Amino acid sequence: SRSEKRPPEPPSIEPEKIIEMFERYAEEEDGMGLDGLCALCEAVGINPETDVRLLCFCWRVGTTKPSMILREEWNEGMCRLRLDTLEKLTAFVLSEACDPALLDQKPFRDFFKFTFLFSREGTHRTIEKDLVADLLPIACCGRSAHEESFLTFLAASSTTRVTLDQWCSFLEFSAKVGAAPGFEGYEEDGAWPLLLDEYVEQAQADAKL
Repeated sequence: SRSEKRPPEPPSIEPEKIIEMFERYAEEEDGMGLDGLCALCEAVGINPETDVRLLCFCWRVGTTKPSMILREEWNEGMCRLRLDTLEKLTAFVLSEACDPALLDQKPFRDFFKFTFLFSREGTHRTIEKDLVADLLPIACCGRSAHEESFLTFLAASSTTRVTLDQWCSFLEFSAKVGAAPGFEGYEEDGAWPLLLDEYVEQAQADAKL
């Protein structure tokens, strides 16, 4: 009988190197915050303010706290991803694995939600609309025809902070509703957050001027 082919062995890693890498960049004993992440980005060669790959890397690692990777999360995530050197980490971050534009719809939805949760400040459950203006173009990866028109509306809106529900609903809205001002597929009783209903109302009113 033919012998069954064994799956290839995962590349061997040295966990102590993963710990050393964390300690090289982390500014706290148990966490790598924004300063450490910025230093890591510099070492990898990406801009932490504009490059979506930082967010995707943190999502891949399994980060749960805003703007921080905990020591335990780093150790577990980097072991799972088999990244025990800066060279391996750099290759991973610059590869398709950290390009969310290539994700299927469901994992992209998870990633998009993560970008909001990771970008919160302290114990806030919402994020400021100025941050949304910077974050949305990075997080959308070109998947929304509403991005520019919605951000123009938001800038002029009395809304000062955006909730997780509004953020996630924007992606769903983008998938189901055509671009302004036609908004093909939009239904007034579609149970969208009020913010999105106001966006449609304002864009349609502006189109009639």
